Amino acid sequence: MTRNGTLIKAAALCSLLAVVLACGTKKPIASSGGEMRVSAAVRTAVLARVAEQQPQYATFSGRAKTNLTINEKDQYDVTAQVRMVRDEAIWISVTAVMGIEVARLLITPDSIKIINRLRAEYVQKPFSYLHQFVNSDVDFLNIQQLLLGGVAHQLGGDDVTVWQGSYGYVLQKETNGLQYEVRLDNDYQNSYTSIAEPDYGQRLEASYADYQASASNPFPYQMEISIAAPRLTLQSEMKYSKAAYDEKVELPFSIPPRYTEVQ
Repeated sequence: MTRNGTLIKAAALCSLLAVVLACGTKKPIASSGGEMRVSAAVRTAVLARVAEQQPQYATFSGRAKTNLTINEKDQYDVTAQVRMVRDEAIWISVTAVMGIEVARLLITPDSIKIINRLRAEYVQKPFSYLHQFVNSDVDFLNIQQLLLGGVAHQLGGDDVTVWQGSYGYVLQKETNGLQYEVRLDNDYQNSYTSIAEPDYGQRLEASYADYQASASNPFPYQMEISIAAPRLTLQSEMKYSKAAYDEKVELPFSIPPRYTEVQ
């Protein structure tokens, strides 16, 4: 694969954070030490506060400078423009040197489309195509939540375990072979998320910091993503310069006729 091809692949992986799960060390779901499991009453109160903290919005738009390190040697600086219509679509444009667009993505609950402008190629697949590679519990809502620092929607209900530590709380749940863990700070904001499938050695980890108010929603202006796969490792640092909720957004996406479809 060429350097440009690798860049496009990395940009797509960075954008599909919740979809491309990473390989990691197998380990049982458990507290990391120093936490105390809370009572049922406290657990209910914590989950209620978490629900209150989740972003309430119709649309989102943001711009982030992103540093990508691929296979621990190749580094790229790109800019990602992210736009969302809640529960309907996620649109991402990735630009490189001199603001030249190298990739555009459109993700919906039904489909995934990617345009590779450097190679004049495109990918067009049903969303279910991803379930060849990840657990079927990973869905469009997970992508949407992770891109905004939200808590995975699976972490709700009576089967969630809550631990309390000096820094805040840990939420944990295991279902359908997936292990979910979210760490909350003392303001009930997501500081760390892990989604793992130990039977297949898969793991995605994301950390969030520098929460700032945007409209009535706090948003993490800094995100760090760590992904490792058999033939690819990816470290990503995203620093947002702009984040806004409930502004009018457009999601232009058209595939030039001369582009070749990648099967």
